[in-house]
Amino acid sequence: MDQVPAEIRSAVAALSEKSGHDFRVTDAPVEGTSLYVVYATAHPMPAHYTAETAMLGFRVPSNYPDACPEDSFFIQPITIKLKTADEKRNSTDIHRASVTDSFLKGSGLENAAVLLFSWHLWDRAPWDRRKHTLFDHYTHSIRRFEQPEHD
Repeated sequence: MDQVPAEIRSAVAALSEKSGHDFRVTDAPVEGTSLYVVYATAHPMPAHYTAETAMLGFRVPSNYPDACPEDSFFIQPITIKLKTADEKRNSTDIHRASVTDSFLKGSGLENAAVLLFSWHLWDRAPWDRRKHTLFDHYTHSIRRFEQPEHD
C-alpha cells in the first residue's frame, strides 16, 4: 500500500474543515499514475440535478502542492441527469460531463465509471503553490458545476 504524502493528508483535512464536507483521500493512487483521489461520498448536488447527493471528487498528484490538482472533477453515479431538459439541446444529459471509465482504477474506490467535468479551472489565475489550496480548487470546481447548462 502506498503512503499518502503528508501534504495531501493535511490539505484534505483543511478542505473538509473549510468546506464543511467530509472529504477523504484514497490510500493508493490511481493505477498507472501518481494521482490520489480526493472525494466526498455524500456531497450535496445543485437543485437542477436528479440526485440530492453524489460522490464528488478530483485527482491530486503525489507532488502536490508543487503540482496542482487536475483541471477536472467528477461525480458518481453516472445516472445523474438534469431534472428538466436543457432548452438548447432538449436533453436531460449533462452536456458538460462525459462518462469516463477507469478514472478511479486501483485507488481503492469502486472502479465504476464517473461523470467527468473537464475544464481549465486554472485558466484565469495560474496555480500558485504558495497561495492556492485544495479548497481553492474545490471552489473553482463548484463555481463551474453550479452554473446553468448553457450560460
